Amino acid sequence: MKMMQNVLILPIIAILSLTVNADSGAARSRCWTSGNGRPAQWWSEGAEITRGKFFYECRRGQLEPLGCLSNVEQKVRIGSTFQQDGYEFTCQLGSDGYIEFGYSACVGQDGRTYQKGETWTDAKNTYYYRCRDDGRVVKTTIEGCIAHDKQRRVPLGETDDFNGYTYKCQQKTSGVVQMCSVGCIHNGQKYNIGQQYKDGDYVFYCKLQGGKCTKQCIGCVDASGQSIYDGQRYKRDETTYQCEIRPGKRSHRAVGCNIVENGRDINKVIGCRWYEQNPDWKIEKTCETDGPNKTKVTTVGCIYKYKGFDRIFLEPGKYTIWNLPKQKDASVGLACRKTSDGAELLIFDVAELERNTAGLSYDLPRGKK
Repeated sequence: MKMMQNVLILPIIAILSLTVNADSGAARSRCWTSGNGRPAQWWSEGAEITRGKFFYECRRGQLEPLGCLSNVEQKVRIGSTFQQDGYEFTCQLGSDGYIEFGYSACVGQDGRTYQKGETWTDAKNTYYYRCRDDGRVVKTTIEGCIAHDKQRRVPLGETDDFNGYTYKCQQKTSGVVQMCSVGCIHNGQKYNIGQQYKDGDYVFYCKLQGGKCTKQCIGCVDASGQSIYDGQRYKRDETTYQCEIRPGKRSHRAVGCNIVENGRDINKVIGCRWYEQNPDWKIEKTCETDGPNKTKVTTVGCIYKYKGFDRIFLEPGKYTIWNLPKQKDASVGLACRKTSDGAELLIFDVAELERNTAGLSYDLPRGKK
């Protein structure tokens, strides 16, 4: 009987031993961790678990990294690449054995990838980028602008000349990069905003208007080569000119005659009349136009003064005989003879009429109209 009991106990112990060993093996193959939005728990062998931006598989009680998650929760296996936020990433194992995102290239707006050092332009071909190495990452930077000819590249901060103006590639506070007007060019000479220059008979100003440089006429160049401005006058060849600058129009307009009076230059406007005189006579002159844009001084005539009053008027080239008032049989000869600078009045005895009137024509004595 005792022997029978021993035979029964041995199989029971064997069965218990196998059960304990099986439970111990199953426990060693499970993983204890949080994941998939759940708190820490046991995960079975082969279960896929997401933690943060990475996902794993439970293998023999350990979390084996499988890959990365993109911003749109796309699963990317280790060794594969994906595009996100303007860059190409590689899902990889770091040197420490942990899974990580690795920057591998830059991505343009068209979805094309660019390696370190490569450049490309924006969709409108107005500026260009470069994919730069920045330590453990790559970085897309705006390097410069595309010139107006859409061919050449202008680095940030540098200038380019096009169609009579100077442009500088600048990045504004808003981040916008573009070619900005910074100066004017005339006959190969560069002028900054605010500078003036001469072009023929006129003065121009390099002005910034509406964000662009323009060449605006602001004045004239006088006969001596000096700059004058709207409304100012100067003398050239005895004609007085006025600088006139109007929107869409500019001119050196003849406005008068320049004469010397008492040793001083005097301007006489067109239509003005004046006298050159002595005690016995005076010469009347006026300023008239002479052609499309010149003036000249014209002698109107000679005036004979008698006892302080203007009595007889003669046009140049005329003569007359005037009977003196209240003097019986008394007369005087008068002749207005042309000279190089106008005319002069000759007062002579009628006995010398022929000698003093050669080449002149007779006119009846009359006063000034």
